[in-house]
Amino acid sequence: MKTYLLSLITLSTILLFSCQSASSEISVAEVVESAEVLEKEPIIQVLEPVKWVYTAEKLEENQYKITFNATIEDGWYVYSSSVDEDGPIPTSIYFDENESLGALSDIEESGEETKDGYDEMFDMDIKKFGHAASFSQVININGAATITGYLEFMTCDSMQCLFPDPIEFTVNAN
Repeated sequence: MKTYLLSLITLSTILLFSCQSASSEISVAEVVESAEVLEKEPIIQVLEPVKWVYTAEKLEENQYKITFNATIEDGWYVYSSSVDEDGPIPTSIYFDENESLGALSDIEESGEETKDGYDEMFDMDIKKFGHAASFSQVININGAATITGYLEFMTCDSMQCLFPDPIEFTVNAN
């Protein structure tokens, strides 16, 4: 339905323009052909200004450190794991329910370009990271287990914010 409406709007705009322009030699057939191309190959721009990779490092017999490293495009930021309630979505690590999962440490975070202070978009003091950021958490596991979960985050530039899909992870502790 959206593709149809986009094609209809595009077709109407082209027809309106061609009627108003005396020097235009565009035919109705060309307009219809353009609309059909748009319907088959819609123009969609997907923004993905943050790329994540994660690692799971065994520290001791039943202890692992999960680290998420972000590469962030210029002008974009991800937010600290510690953000006030009325602010942006904090970068958070969530674990799926698992009886083998023991104590968790606080999230450790660092970034290449750290800004800690007033943010006009949210009208509050916020800590955010640009260019690159790292979020780590130590987990204790009781015996052999597969631990799963996801990282949730929000990213903004000076004009817009995105709420990308969570980044899923699996730790095989054997």
